[in-house]
Amino acid sequence: MATYYIAGIVKEDDGSGYSVYFPDVPNVCASGTSIPEAVENASEGLYLALRGLAEDRQDAPTPSDMETVKAKVREIREIDELPYPEDTVYQYIKAPAIDMVPVRINITVPKSILEEIDNNAKLAGMSRSGFLVAAAQAYSV
Repeated sequence: MATYYIAGIVKEDDGSGYSVYFPDVPNVCASGTSIPEAVENASEGLYLALRGLAEDRQDAPTPSDMETVKAKVREIREIDELPYPEDTVYQYIKAPAIDMVPVRINITVPKSILEEIDNNAKLAGMSRSGFLVAAAQAYSV
């Protein structure tokens, strides 16, 4: 069953666009010049935050109901001394499925490249697998 988090999308008075809040998920930062762009960036931010939690072996937070999210967004805006527009938009954003269960794979690489991977992994204080995963993650975003 899919999990959805509610994003509060607030139009900023200064004309800079929209700020997105996920009160249930720590460390999500998203904005956009339009609501569709803000929603797209919110989805990316949600993915990155949930992936980070999974990598740290932390459970994803339980989503709150709409009234709780509205109250939290209002509270965040008040703490930051920012206005809370009555036309704030709330959007359900589907949480990505993130499976951090390790899977054994078999790959073929040239011997010289394997030596380079192993040397770089050693310099970084990582295993070969950890280095390859970190390299893939750095490349993908």
